[in-house]
Amino acid sequence: MPRDDARDAALDARTMTPDWYARETRLAHMLPYVSLVDDQTVRTRVNELFRCIRLEGINSYTTDDAYLDKVTALFARIIAQLGPEFSYYVHKVSKAITPDLDPIREDSFAGEVDRRWRAKLETSGLRDKTLTLTVIHRPPAKSLLPFLSRSAPDRLKEETRKRLQRLGEAVNVFLSGLTELKPRLLSAGSGELVGFLGAFNTGTELPLYPANTYGFLSFNVANTRVTFHGDHFELSEGVVGHRYGKSFTIGEYSEATSCTMFDMLNLPVDMIVTHSFTPINSNLMAGRIKRQKRQMQASQDAALSLLEALDIAADDLEAKRQSFGEHHMVVTLFCDTLEELQTLSAEIVNAAATEGVKMIGERVAAKAHYLSQHPGNQPKRVRASAVTNRNFADFAAFHRTQLGKPAAQTPWGRVVTYLPTPEQSAYRFSYHEQGSPDKEPTSGHTLIMGRPGSGKSVLSAFLMTQARRAGARIFVFDYRLGMEMAVRANGGRYASLNAGQPTGLNPLWTETDARGTAWLSDWLATLLYRADKPLTPAQTNRIQEVVRQNAQASNPALRNWRDFASLFVSTDDGGDLHQRLLEWTEDGRYGWIFGQSLEDTFSLKGDVVGFDLTGILDSEADKERMAVLSYLFRRVEREIEDRRPTIIV
Repeated sequence: MPRDDARDAALDARTMTPDWYARETRLAHMLPYVSLVDDQTVRTRVNELFRCIRLEGINSYTTDDAYLDKVTALFARIIAQLGPEFSYYVHKVSKAITPDLDPIREDSFAGEVDRRWRAKLETSGLRDKTLTLTVIHRPPAKSLLPFLSRSAPDRLKEETRKRLQRLGEAVNVFLSGLTELKPRLLSAGSGELVGFLGAFNTGTELPLYPANTYGFLSFNVANTRVTFHGDHFELSEGVVGHRYGKSFTIGEYSEATSCTMFDMLNLPVDMIVTHSFTPINSNLMAGRIKRQKRQMQASQDAALSLLEALDIAADDLEAKRQSFGEHHMVVTLFCDTLEELQTLSAEIVNAAATEGVKMIGERVAAKAHYLSQHPGNQPKRVRASAVTNRNFADFAAFHRTQLGKPAAQTPWGRVVTYLPTPEQSAYRFSYHEQGSPDKEPTSGHTLIMGRPGSGKSVLSAFLMTQARRAGARIFVFDYRLGMEMAVRANGGRYASLNAGQPTGLNPLWTETDARGTAWLSDWLATLLYRADKPLTPAQTNRIQEVVRQNAQASNPALRNWRDFASLFVSTDDGGDLHQRLLEWTEDGRYGWIFGQSLEDTFSLKGDVVGFDLTGILDSEADKERMAVLSYLFRRVEREIEDRRPTIIV
């Protein structure tokens, strides 16, 4: 029924609709979907059966080229092995990313940085895309059923059972062969399968469910009203409201293909890239090649390189190194305004031209290109061209930027931040490998490399500030005061350790429990080691005895390096150990490190603690550097035993 505020005087008296409404072709009538055979399989109008496989994809910007070629070659090989009874669609549906970061609610520097960063992400036009491989089983030749016969329903049921088995085998080949891409089947029950098919109409993938058991599936998929105006179309009265769109297809192919040639089709707009491939029987293709060669030779065509290419293609075909098929590509843009559509249309053409491909938008075939996106609408492919299976695999390469681990798959249960990528996507940054908040934390290491002045310290400061989202405690081992500003801005404490100046460190004061004495014994043995005169077993045992005496001292004031060294006087080694220990006492060569303080006054308490180690790291004395760094790491190790999220920079 029309809306109550309709004022059209030409309404039909019986249906209360405009005269043109009855003559309008419904979108559902142009879609190929008939029914759901099961929760994962769709039947088309020409009795094709297909299933859809969702793939995670691989990042072509960060993955080795050899691996990209390996995956592409594997896909092409599977297509050749399965033969001409199957055809394929690969869809790449672009969608907006909405960062789901938990805000840092503190009224602090970290909170302000987070608010500005989240505002920046929301206006950056970040995009993701879904990769879906559709495997279609084509009905066997001469498989028409006499529907007037009583046995027709049983024969259809039996034929469907056999074809489902064959389709399932082919799908399993892809699921097992492409296991590194994390494939999974789409189902109608989850709303993903019908929602995926409906996305071709609107450019937006939303969950859709079958409305009933007996109606045509096309009516469930038809989720908008489309009107064609020359080379573009207009969407209205649907789930996405009022939008405009335009479809492009390949007018001229490039001379060669590569698996990264269409990776540049990453525009900040809803967009669908469709590749379809229908294998051609080898005998038919061989006949085509021979006919083309005869025509060129008869006309004395001067394109000798093309003749040579035809000879190579014929040889590869007969040797079964390659197979051929009809390829069709459609790129469809969806925009809110015509002005935006015109601007982005030019970018599509220019991006393809850089790879030697001519993309065109046609007025006459605009409807056919739009409808050819749907699996099963192969007759709508008006510009299909013969290419090899490897060419198709290059065109439809499964490239996609990984979004990173969701919060539930990280040990901290939080996404630290989102980072934009060169492909206008986003990456959920986490310090850890995949894990769970309920289990033992997985390894967490992050390496930042770059030239001097390239922003390594700035990036480190930003990431540690964003880590406050998870309530992380932060220890910063700094060099040349690079992180001082960030530490102090985050409300942290910052101190400098300089060679020759008292540090406030004293391991004799802190390492007094059972685990501490064991560590202190090993640490002292390393500290007192000399390559020209290694410690004897008796000396090692004596170190352990004295460390235990130090821990059990009734008066804590005795836990200083001078009194500690005096306990080695009675060692039967000619005073060797005693002399080595004297170097670390107050007046010794290394006395500035540990010998100036009784209590260990170097505090690591607080959420953010930083210390500048420039003087230590620049020191030419390896022993001084080892002594300070090893004990500092020991102190940090003892602090993080409380299992609180902690970052060491």
